[in-house]
Amino acid sequence: MKYIVSFLLSFLMFSAVAQTKTKTETVKEPLCKIQISFGSPGSGIDAKTYDAVIKMIKDNKLKYSEKSHGKEGETTICLPLTELKKSKKTEFIKQLKNTATAGQFVSVSEK
Repeated sequence: MKYIVSFLLSFLMFSAVAQTKTKTETVKEPLCKIQISFGSPGSGIDAKTYDAVIKMIKDNKLKYSEKSHGKEGETTICLPLTELKKSKKTEFIKQLKNTATAGQFVSVSEK
C-alpha cells in the first residue's frame, strides 16, 4: 500500500511539472519578431532587467504584448518591431539582447 501511494504521488507531481513546462515554452504570435522570456529560479524574475527592457521599449515607442505565466512573475514579451526601419531595427535588437541577457534567467529569441 505504501508503494502505491508513493507511486501515485510521484505521478501527480511529475504530471504537474510537465504541464507547467508546456505553458512557458513560446508565445504563438504571428507578428512576434523578438521574444524576451523572463524565468524565475524560485524567487521571482530579475526585476531590474525587466524594468530596463520595458524602458527601452517605451523610449523607442514600440508596440509590444506581454503574457504572464507562472506564480512568480514569469512573463514573455513579444515585439513585432514594425515601427523600426531595417538599420535601426538591427541596432535595437543588438542593444536589447545585450540588456536582456545581462539578467538572470532571461532569454531572447528572434523569429
